[in-house]
Amino acid sequence: MKDSTSRGQELIVGTRNSKLALVQAERVSNALSSAHSHIRFPWQTISVSGDVDKTSPFLKFGGPSDAAKNIWTEEMEAKLGAGELDLLVHCLKDMPTRLPDECVLGAIIHREDPTDALVIKESLRDRYTDLDQLPAGSVIGTSSTRRKALLRYKYPHLKVQECRGNIDTRLRKLDDPEGPFSAIIIATAGLNRINMTSRITKHLNPSEFPYAIGQGALGIEIRANDTQTLKVIRAIEDPLTRWICMAERSLLRNLQGGCSSPVAVNSTIESEDNESLPGRRLRLEGTIIHPHGSSQISKSAVADVISDDEAEALGKLLAKSLEDGGGRELLQEIRLVQDEMREALN
Repeated sequence: MKDSTSRGQELIVGTRNSKLALVQAERVSNALSSAHSHIRFPWQTISVSGDVDKTSPFLKFGGPSDAAKNIWTEEMEAKLGAGELDLLVHCLKDMPTRLPDECVLGAIIHREDPTDALVIKESLRDRYTDLDQLPAGSVIGTSSTRRKALLRYKYPHLKVQECRGNIDTRLRKLDDPEGPFSAIIIATAGLNRINMTSRITKHLNPSEFPYAIGQGALGIEIRANDTQTLKVIRAIEDPLTRWICMAERSLLRNLQGGCSSPVAVNSTIESEDNESLPGRRLRLEGTIIHPHGSSQISKSAVADVISDDEAEALGKLLAKSLEDGGGRELLQEIRLVQDEMREALN
């Protein structure tokens, strides 16, 4: 197959058909257009299985490694491989850490605030501003296995209930006077991108409520042999964002975790650029939480990062530290628990 730019001065962007996905695709398209004024970047929307089934818990789609995330990517990757699309824009946290052989994560861009946000029901906002203020038995909505596990571990007095759908749908479910939810947990980045920051009641401290791997960042997926498109998209990539997210994804990949695995992270920069150190000293904190909230294991690792390989090595180092510190046994127990839960759903 020829490089996609040989077709002419146009690269077609593939995206999911949701309000947030369209905002993200437009942002990437505009950034690419600014960097390459001679190329057009129109986008096409693709229906993916994760958007078709909007009610089943993510655990139902689970499997080895992070295969569950294929519900957000598989249909678009098929069109990418067939040459109908030239690049795909994803929420990075929704991308499997192992892509099909014919695809590659070409660039990581535009990382917003990666934290989780607490959103209180409109009718309760004048009474409560934090999770620990909510009365015992209050229902918190989320579709994330990680968030459910953290809530059960840190706030056992609260009830956790499945809440899926796009952001507007989840907010409608939250504010429904007849609905069960007192609050929902949602990514800060998603609310920021669709100009709904005002709905955030509180940003959850990532040292206490760590976030998902890659949360807040956008990933651009391309064909592995498309060297021309790779050059085009790398023009809008920030190396530091790439290295942080690659370290996080390496952690998840080495733990064999995925969309249905309660693995969380908090990444911080410990040093700034200078002439002798063109990279950064990164601290990566990783946490594995039992789905029932009965236990958790946290470890951290620090390294000077100036390349993709060093970023990958940092994630691998932290994964080994977690496994050696009891994480290996905890992950085995988690798999058994999730197999039982998945069997009950199917």
